[in-house]
Amino acid sequence: MSGSRGAGPGPDGRHDDLLPEDLDGLTLHAPDDPRDLETDRRAWITEEETGRTAPTSSTWTQQREARRRRLAVTAGVLVVSLLVVAISGAVGAWIVGPQASTPPAAPLASNVPDPGQIGGLLPEDAILQDGATAVSARSVRPSVIALVPAECDECQQLLSTVARQAGSFGVSTVAVGAPDQSDQLAALSEGVGPTQLSTLTDPASTLRATYGLTGVTLLLVRDDGVVVDVVRNPTPDTRLEGGLVELVPAVASQT
Repeated sequence: MSGSRGAGPGPDGRHDDLLPEDLDGLTLHAPDDPRDLETDRRAWITEEETGRTAPTSSTWTQQREARRRRLAVTAGVLVVSLLVVAISGAVGAWIVGPQASTPPAAPLASNVPDPGQIGGLLPEDAILQDGATAVSARSVRPSVIALVPAECDECQQLLSTVARQAGSFGVSTVAVGAPDQSDQLAALSEGVGPTQLSTLTDPASTLRATYGLTGVTLLLVRDDGVVVDVVRNPTPDTRLEGGLVELVPAVASQT
């Protein structure tokens, strides 16, 4: 009987038949001085703080990783967008080219100085030739008309620069020479580019006699036919933007 009494509480939860050593294990000892519980209190506080810190650190790490992922996705979208814009611009520039759209001609100006002067019209009797087709010089507007001499080693380089500057304003460049310069003019057009430089001949040399007898002469003709500038003996380094902006009043009004 003594063996069964040391086996722990019975199924009915009674403790009156337990041995003294078993009762000691079930007894709750409450100290008389609360300070005796200080060690247990500190251990409990440490355990609680450790439990709270770990999830907080884990949560902060997760948030940081999530933020990095969002930034990476945003950066990727931005890079792709910039590439699309750059490719679109390059394709557009390749298709359209550096030339701006050519503005339409305006009605001829009236009450202006005589032909041959800055501010006047081109000579009325200046009739040019486009092959077998007669072309009034006053109809070639707005434009930069280049009067080309027979001997001109730098003409291709010069006209390339002029055509590039004029094209950025939507203004055409036209090389004009005597009928016996047809081959020279064709070579210049081929060298500069037929879309950038067109050519006409002046059978009577009317423009050459009016504006210059030697060297290259550039006539900057506004959309209303007014000659805003006459540039004699230009070089490839000559800048024409100051005069070109006046050839298209719509552009000049925005500057």
